[in-house]
Amino acid sequence: MAHPYPRELPLRTPEPHRPETVSRTADQSATLSENINTPSRITLEMPSNAAALSETFMHERELLTRDALLWQRYVRYLALLATILLAVLFSFSEGDKMDMLLPVGIAALAYVVVVALTGEFIRRATFVNEFRLPALMVTADITALTAIVSLTGSPTEVGRILIGATLIVQLAVFYFGRALGTYAAILASIGYYVAARVVAAPGIDPIPGLATVFFSLGVFGVVCAVLITAYGSFRERMNRLRVFCKLVEDGEIAPTFTFGADKRPDDLTLLARSFEAMRARLAEQIGTDPLTGCLNRRALETRLRTEWRSAKRRDSTVAVLALDMDHFKQINDTRGHPVGDLVLQELAGLMKTTARDTDAVARLGGDEFVILLPDTGWQGALTFAERLRRKVDDFGFGGASLRITISIGIAFARGADAMSPESLLQEADRSLYKAKSGGRNRIFA
Repeated sequence: MAHPYPRELPLRTPEPHRPETVSRTADQSATLSENINTPSRITLEMPSNAAALSETFMHERELLTRDALLWQRYVRYLALLATILLAVLFSFSEGDKMDMLLPVGIAALAYVVVVALTGEFIRRATFVNEFRLPALMVTADITALTAIVSLTGSPTEVGRILIGATLIVQLAVFYFGRALGTYAAILASIGYYVAARVVAAPGIDPIPGLATVFFSLGVFGVVCAVLITAYGSFRERMNRLRVFCKLVEDGEIAPTFTFGADKRPDDLTLLARSFEAMRARLAEQIGTDPLTGCLNRRALETRLRTEWRSAKRRDSTVAVLALDMDHFKQINDTRGHPVGDLVLQELAGLMKTTARDTDAVARLGGDEFVILLPDTGWQGALTFAERLRRKVDDFGFGGASLRITISIGIAFARGADAMSPESLLQEADRSLYKAKSGGRNRIFA
């Protein structure tokens, strides 16, 4: 049940500091450390339309996979043509290799058919799996490369498989991720080993020893590990930057990047820093009240949704204070709007100095303000409200020539409560109305 707290009644907890301050700061520090201070990460607090955004990201990823596979068809055709030309120039010139022309032609034709049919299927399909079709194409690439190199060269020359596979691994990890890059590297290693040690006919062609094979595989493994790590990290960071841009595009200006702490800085680091600086400037322009420097309504609603999700996740509390000045219209009518603006600025400054860094002070319009107190208990919110009310009551506005009082309405909720951020704001506004109708210069909670 709500109870009015008039000016004359002392509160039960008169201490100047709220008892939950220390625990609140510790909890929020842990959350910020987890969500923001991790290099190359975006805050984990997602907007209310996170489900719709996730569906959009998945759809766009499918389209990207489809487009990448379609244009890579031409790269595959050119790579096949170049491989066959090299084989004709440097391998088929030897008479004992001429009988391999037909098998090579069959392998090349089979590869072209697989690429063409897959491309036609992708072109007509409405859904493209992000891993399966790319894995099929990588399998075709490695198989065709292994077959052509094995048919046109001796067992000691099958190391060319690993050279060509390096390009396949690079394209796979860059366009489709680390999993496919790793798959391509493993498949190429198996193809090389089979060509060098299994398919080769003993006594006819010199077969490389195990030491040579494993040395080649070791060098190939190191190269692939570097490629997969570098390109995989680059792709993941690009995806986070894309998510960041999508959130800002949809009006969510709260998320921040910390690419400045990246262990492997590159041009993407500079790009991300530029985006973050742009986001900060944009947030300052569209999320701040130009007169008082407080948050505006849009920014407050975003911040309240974030704190409400955090309260639900950690089973903590949120308090909202709605307040306005008593008889502010008289100041504008008798002293003029410039004096009224000065009073609003001074009141906003007083609220900011009373609140803490983890709190949020917002101006909704006119002389209406809202203060958001995350992780704040019921008694803590009352103590804060009374301390602010007394400060305003004792403060000399307009060079001590004006005496200003405020009325405050308090709403409080736990994360487990079945209510929305919007209803919490409405409850605070109803409490403010009761405080003003009860005589002003008082608190109603």
